[in-house]
Amino acid sequence: MREKKPDKRKVQGAETRKKLYEIAKKLFSERNFSDVNVEDITDEAGITKGAFYVHFESKDALIAILIADYVASADTNYKTFVEALPNEMPASEVILALTQKIADELVDTIGCENMKKIYQMLLTGTVDTEAVKGYGRELYLLFYSILDKGIRRGEITSSLPPEALSRHFVMAIRGVSYEWCVRSPDFDLKVQAVEHCNLLIEGIEA
Repeated sequence: MREKKPDKRKVQGAETRKKLYEIAKKLFSERNFSDVNVEDITDEAGITKGAFYVHFESKDALIAILIADYVASADTNYKTFVEALPNEMPASEVILALTQKIADELVDTIGCENMKKIYQMLLTGTVDTEAVKGYGRELYLLFYSILDKGIRRGEITSSLPPEALSRHFVMAIRGVSYEWCVRSPDFDLKVQAVEHCNLLIEGIEA
């Protein structure tokens, strides 16, 4: 039986899409989302704007894909970070350490201007942002595992199940991050995120 040859056009299309993705990723690492336009991406890729829209519905759609990949990578890093902490560390201290880690990532890697763009995309709903807001996100599962462990150890007591508690902690971080976007630069996200989560912890510590 003759081996079926790959479709040349499909292969070229996949290569072009990957090239656009990698160039956009590079440009967005150097500048804010709002400072990079489609022409910047296509000029560096050496293709037309029309070709860009064959592969991506819009710049925001491409940003959404990049964010989804980033979120998956970041959540894996958060999990690795938590797993490296001493097993005997109290759940409250693990939560605060994780909160600090998340705040560091938001400030030092994403930045305030890019967070504003992400919130804009979340609010308008023009592109798929489920990777950021979905309850199936690994970050919720990570908080769940920490809280569940704390409950089983008798360190945490609450009428709410760990699943609900984990959502409250993620909502708290998201809310503080939004406040950071509104009040920057007169708002220290790292300090406020830890302080806010500490308030929640005080309410559930045994």
